[in-house]
Amino acid sequence: MDLGDHLRPKRCPVPPPLLRAYLLHNCSCNHDGLLRVSGPVLVKRNWKGADFKAGAWGKDSAVGAKSPDHYWVFPANKNNSALESFRLYSSFRKLMLYLPVMEFSLRGANDKCENCGQGGGVIFFNGSFYYNCYHSRNLCKIDPHTLRLLHKELEDEDPPSFNNMFSYKGVEFQDMDMAGDEKGLWMIHASKMANGNMVIRKVNPETLQTDTPWTTSLRKSDVSNAFMICGVLYATKRVNSTHEVIDYAFDTNSAKEYRPRIFLNKPLPTMQSLSYNPNDHKLYMYNDGYLIYYDVKFKAHVARRAGPALAAESGLDIHDEGSQSLAVKTAQSAADKEVHSLGSRQQKIKTSKGEISAIHTSRMA
Repeated sequence: MDLGDHLRPKRCPVPPPLLRAYLLHNCSCNHDGLLRVSGPVLVKRNWKGADFKAGAWGKDSAVGAKSPDHYWVFPANKNNSALESFRLYSSFRKLMLYLPVMEFSLRGANDKCENCGQGGGVIFFNGSFYYNCYHSRNLCKIDPHTLRLLHKELEDEDPPSFNNMFSYKGVEFQDMDMAGDEKGLWMIHASKMANGNMVIRKVNPETLQTDTPWTTSLRKSDVSNAFMICGVLYATKRVNSTHEVIDYAFDTNSAKEYRPRIFLNKPLPTMQSLSYNPNDHKLYMYNDGYLIYYDVKFKAHVARRAGPALAAESGLDIHDEGSQSLAVKTAQSAADKEVHSLGSRQQKIKTSKGEISAIHTSRMA
């Protein structure tokens, strides 16, 4: 059984005859915000090992992504500061087997790290990586297939912080946190003029120009991480070594903030990065070197307007917060079976991974 089936439930776009009903549930923002988050599904450890605790992973966060089945993993180095190398996998099965379609190092010819990233705020959006350039206030974009690199200096009246000035609480060097959702590409940061409060900016994916910022009332150093859904910033706080809580939201559509209270279970103490994917409605967490995902459910205002029958017909969730997602149970069970069945093969690959070249395009799915 290919567990990837559980991780690709829907795609955008879809054939026109089904578009209206499909977008109602999957690719639009026709809901009243986040309702709840499922239990965690632990996929595996990053390919570099237990010492590489910081980083990020996921799928392409652009709606209608070019390669919707591709996964990426971008660990930081051992001191949690520099993003030096990434891997792309053509399927979930290849991710499980440590068989990348590409592995690439951002270090230059003289082993310099001027093209590296800094912190775990990297995102993969419409076929390119976006990240805080190493040791600078620049924003970087790199296409892993053409290796075309674009730098943009972010200097304005209230520039973003960098070099661990205003990172998340308990997480280092994540001053600039990139995010993707149904509305596009975003950057979450803090600044001196904002007194360290969280600032949200829309980013042009082509030019890296940033729009007029929204400044929140929440200090970034009080937050453990954040993500965007439909133009709404959701921020988390650490509860203890096993739980986080989503207890702050800022809606850029209305410039209003509110306080949800949604708990998030985590397998390991530190959540280094958290990002949302609008194509499969999942949160992807990099958790002390391990790759974790969650399913999210939204509040369905269609149910209040047209009744439970239409909501059910549209596939919208109308259950209370105490209910548990059967899909998550199924995915977790399938994950356990997949990991068990692939265990011996993974061990072989781990012991021979030194044979994989720095850049290669073999083993295409």
